[in-house]
Amino acid sequence: MRGGGMLRTPPSYPMLTYLVCATHRSGSNLLCQALWHTDLCGRPQEFFSPTRAQPIAEEHGLEADPGADYPAYVAELVERRSTPNGVFGGKIMWAHLAPLIERVGAPGESTGETLARVFPNLRYLWVRRADKLRQAISMWKAKQTKIYNSLQEGERAPDTEPAFDFDEIRKTKERFEREDEAWLGYFQAEGIRPIEVTYERFAADVETGTRALLEGLGIALPEGFAPKPLTYQKLADSTNEEWRDRYLELEAARP
Repeated sequence: MRGGGMLRTPPSYPMLTYLVCATHRSGSNLLCQALWHTDLCGRPQEFFSPTRAQPIAEEHGLEADPGADYPAYVAELVERRSTPNGVFGGKIMWAHLAPLIERVGAPGESTGETLARVFPNLRYLWVRRADKLRQAISMWKAKQTKIYNSLQEGERAPDTEPAFDFDEIRKTKERFEREDEAWLGYFQAEGIRPIEVTYERFAADVETGTRALLEGLGIALPEGFAPKPLTYQKLADSTNEEWRDRYLELEAARP
């Protein structure tokens, strides 16, 4: 094993596990809440950020100490954060994949083999945003305001008016393009066919998109099934569109 601690075998009871493979500001929060609100898809969250493991363990009252035994932390998440039908879901950003493998991998395993061992009956959902410029603007704006979802709006400081920056938006856009290419390369190298989700299409009809994902995952719907309403609201406003127009004008004017 590459990380510290004792390698734990995850519990055998989950019927299904899945990972939502994402980049930041790709619509993954909306997607994960939609799946969570079915009460059939586990409680998908961003569990595998290298800097968030300890707060997550404390938030969910886990016995495992991720600093001492990260594989035990992951195994307990699979056990404790599954829904009663035996489904576990987690969200993972491209930047978090290598640190996760470093902590739970075994010698001679490929990344795909490690994940398939750690997460029983693993499926992949790959969420992408078609408009990378809007995605980059969303990220640059969130970095400045520290507001990453609508539930944080009450935390906005009065002196955090975001400022347009062409170069920062360009660099962020290029980063998201590279990360999507990296996810594609991973899937191709491992022979994985993920269930693909485009944010723009999913957001236009969340209930239909959610039902399609449940069908794709092979999760049976109980009679009279209806997902709970979502609490996330769209953060983008006129500033996002003004920045988009400004960026495109500056880009067109460049030699």
